[in-house]
Amino acid sequence: MRRASERFETVGNVLDQVLKSLRLEQKFAAAEATDRWADAVDAEVRVRTRCVGVRDAELLVQVQGSVLMGHLAVLRQGILDRMNRSLPAEKRISAIRFVPMRSKEEIER
Repeated sequence: MRRASERFETVGNVLDQVLKSLRLEQKFAAAEATDRWADAVDAEVRVRTRCVGVRDAELLVQVQGSVLMGHLAVLRQGILDRMNRSLPAEKRISAIRFVPMRSKEEIER
């Protein structure tokens, strides 16, 4: 039997706790940021890159080829600004990290 001092929690409070523990908001924010990548870069870049995800507000992008990686490094801030203009404040990314795409992972055309 429950004591009078023990109270039931509302379903809403329990769901909020569960959702926070699953970090779904961060996962949805990451999905939205990776979707914005396609809008922020041109078609040539899109076919040679792949967004892997977001961790700690940093977008991780795999790049096919070192020349393109160097080019994107120069354009990084402009791409970041374009992406953040279309994202709500709580979902904005702070950085973009470019990593080489392994040959087995290269995008099929």
